[in-house]
Amino acid sequence: MKKVSFKLFEGLIFLLVLLIFPRYVQAQSYITFSRELQAIIESELFRIGPFRIDPAFMLSDVGYDGNVYYQREGDEPVTDYTATFSLPVRVSVLVRDYLILSLSETPSYVYYMEQSRERRWNNIFLPEFKLLLFRRFVLSGRYSGSNRRRRSHSEFDARINVVRKEYSGSFFYETQRATSLGVTASSGNMVFEDYTLPGQDIPISEILNRREQIISGEFYYQIFPNSFFFLRGGYTDYKFENLASQDRNSFSYQASTGLRFPLLGRIRGTFELGYKKLFPREEGRDGFSGLFGNTSLEWRMQRFTLRGRFGRDTRFSYWTDSMYYIDNNIGGGVSFYLTRFLRIDYNLLYQEGDYPGLFSERQPDGSMKEFKRKDIYKTHTMGIVFRIFRDVGLGVNINFWDRSSNYHIVERDRFFVGGYLTYDF
Repeated sequence: MKKVSFKLFEGLIFLLVLLIFPRYVQAQSYITFSRELQAIIESELFRIGPFRIDPAFMLSDVGYDGNVYYQREGDEPVTDYTATFSLPVRVSVLVRDYLILSLSETPSYVYYMEQSRERRWNNIFLPEFKLLLFRRFVLSGRYSGSNRRRRSHSEFDARINVVRKEYSGSFFYETQRATSLGVTASSGNMVFEDYTLPGQDIPISEILNRREQIISGEFYYQIFPNSFFFLRGGYTDYKFENLASQDRNSFSYQASTGLRFPLLGRIRGTFELGYKKLFPREEGRDGFSGLFGNTSLEWRMQRFTLRGRFGRDTRFSYWTDSMYYIDNNIGGGVSFYLTRFLRIDYNLLYQEGDYPGLFSERQPDGSMKEFKRKDIYKTHTMGIVFRIFRDVGLGVNINFWDRSSNYHIVERDRFFVGGYLTYDF
């Protein structure tokens, strides 16, 4: 009887794990028609008629925030308890072996115990289709809509409502060996909340609201099972909506190459390195020309997991002194399995924000000083994870974040202690 009860309990736990396990990942790079078809079939939890349904449940940032609004220490930072609950679901319809229709939606609720203005439902909505023609050509299209309150990049101290809508389409040629070559075009709008940040006179919406139009080409060649060499190149046009910000109108060219490793395996992640040129349309504005990268790799070996990260790109700034800043970041981490059921983690991220424009700051003697602004961010994260079932774990971590700068009014620090569910023990 006890054996039967244990088997029943184990079965219920397994069903729960299937429900909360996020079995699909929306990749940012191209996936061939056959691989996406296979992933949908393997990941479906249940089916209702032609609808293949893959729900999930995620829980993160359950803990204590030591500086909710990223305030300076002298301004008496606000603290609070918080949690984020997410319920992503993907519904797919397969029409024989030549058409994939899918709809993904990720509603999430961010809860704060005291700061009621920060409580909010966020959502990401993504319908798309893929049509296989003559068993070699793939025509696809998607709409991506998101409405979230978040810090969209490192400059933001407060969480800001951001709405993004994007339409995209692509046409690819694929071979039986998973080589693919194609072109993608997209057009999207980014709309920010009418919120004025400390030290600024103009709302974020008037500075950063814009339309982005992109056309790019991609080539993928399989070099190992589920691992690909790729080449990418593209053109982006940036058009700002507000008349006062149209001196930021610009365009860019970029090309990159790298390796994409599988989602599951000993080595995982993406290595990407390339060259980018950003041209402001208004004369007198500083442009950018140089290296960019987007690399995040993980290597598993016995009891250790090693992580590495490198990123470099330009980001539009909400500070009117500079149109953009260069975001450089490098980081690493290690996980060590003390036992089969216990893991300890450590991660360090070092980030620089370099501004090409001149900033002005009043000195103690009343004079004004002009300088090239540089922000430095350091993030330390330490944690411990307990295995619950198979690859599902419950983790607790401590996060220390610090921003120092030669522009002293933006210096901040913050700590967070919280728990989360992980599906990658």
